[in-house]
Amino acid sequence: MKNLFIFFVSIFISLFLCEIVLKYFFINDQLRLRVDANKKQFKDFQKLTWNPSTLSFIPLSVGFVNHPEYKYTIKHDEIGFRNPCNLNKNEIIKNIIIGDSFVYGVGVQDKDTLNCKLKVSNYSIGVPNASANCYLQLFKKNYPNVKNVLNLDKIMNLHIIFYVGNDFEDLVNLEKNCPNKFMNNTKKRQSGFINSLNDIITRGFLSEFYLPQLPKLLYKSYKNKKKYKSINSLNKKYFIDNANDTFYINIDHVNQKKLTNSLTIFHEELKKIARDKINIIYYLLPSGSDISKERLIRKSKVSSFDYKVIDTNIKYSSILNSCKKINILCNDLRNFFKDENYYFHDTHLNPDGIKILSNIIDKEANNNY
Repeated sequence: MKNLFIFFVSIFISLFLCEIVLKYFFINDQLRLRVDANKKQFKDFQKLTWNPSTLSFIPLSVGFVNHPEYKYTIKHDEIGFRNPCNLNKNEIIKNIIIGDSFVYGVGVQDKDTLNCKLKVSNYSIGVPNASANCYLQLFKKNYPNVKNVLNLDKIMNLHIIFYVGNDFEDLVNLEKNCPNKFMNNTKKRQSGFINSLNDIITRGFLSEFYLPQLPKLLYKSYKNKKKYKSINSLNKKYFIDNANDTFYINIDHVNQKKLTNSLTIFHEELKKIARDKINIIYYLLPSGSDISKERLIRKSKVSSFDYKVIDTNIKYSSILNSCKKINILCNDLRNFFKDENYYFHDTHLNPDGIKILSNIIDKEANNNY
């Protein structure tokens, strides 16, 4: 019994010493960034009221977000979306904005949401974790209700915000459904031993210790190096960072024909749903890693892939080529944003970034009306 006790004490002391060495003496930048990123993980920060059956949030419901980089309360309108500045029902709405968490306003208070910052009359349909195919579903499901409740203009601008960071693949495939109910509470995790272990290391009680991160980083590095060597034979020919943004190394890995076809279907379906006179305007909102080399390097270290092989232009040039081919208006927004317009750890725009986006949309809305 005594020997067993000594054995466990020795293991504990050895692990403790290894942790001290990794944290204070063997200072590895990749390990430090990984632990730092873990500290800013969502953990149990989000309480929303998303209803997958209605493809909206519960009307007049309240949500709450408590993230290490921001904290606020969310109020949804009578249709079920976040539009804190739509108070006058008699106002003629000339613009509808559709998108994911950037349109919803993840990261900002009510007064700093896109809905409030825009000078033009607008209604926003924003849903976190949504993507291209979901945008079609959202518009089809909610447009009749929007027309019934609000005073829409006879000629309307429809603004579609694609977050190129992680919207690209579904824009190519058009097959991803809208989020399920688990979006409402980030405490819900995927099942399985590996997922549970990863959750403990990334978000749980081991998340701020250096030693548990080491095997995870080594394994991810091994997998990504192996992936790089065989990437031409894989279905997913891209790398993914810890925020699910994707990165390509070769433009040949994009199915340009399929992308053009999907974008055509997307555009025609929107017009079919509206059945009214609408001007459809597309925006390519960049990932912070696509406009900042410093952020790309940091993200690559956290996610264990080689930033030097990445070509951040591939997704944008592919979309713009398809837009040009089918003659639709797509605005590449990379030149408008800087790294400081995003949160440091979180991928979302901060209030300054939302203000820039609102100015761009205001200008386009006035030009197309």
